[in-house]
Amino acid sequence: MNLISSKIIDGIKVSLFQKVLDVSSARHRAIASNVANISTPGYHRKYVDFDREMKKALSNGVDLRLKTTNPHHLSAANNPDRIEVMTEKDNSASNGINNVDIDKEMGNLAENQIIYNTAARLLSFKFRNLKYAIKGR
Repeated sequence: MNLISSKIIDGIKVSLFQKVLDVSSARHRAIASNVANISTPGYHRKYVDFDREMKKALSNGVDLRLKTTNPHHLSAANNPDRIEVMTEKDNSASNGINNVDIDKEMGNLAENQIIYNTAARLLSFKFRNLKYAIKGR
């Protein structure tokens, strides 16, 4: 990566990358559920609105924290932003059984995979830069 893109990545908090990966993972589970239930009568398509979740995270300052269940646990914070999986109530059965369209799901899956892979690579690059900074290289 060049110096400009390196500076941009360095300016992004790890918690933002973590949120992108978390939302992408939740979105992947919803898509997988839709594909698995493509022939289930009456099943309603599930989805995660990636843009909405990221806007919500950015408006909350993306301060992702862990909840502690024991006073001896280290507190990394609380996670007030639960990723919302929504159900599409549209009753039009595009496949004759339910409202899941396999072509649309496969497109969503491909898009989601690109987002996840990009965030993972950028996070890896950020950690590599931190490692180099710590080691003095």
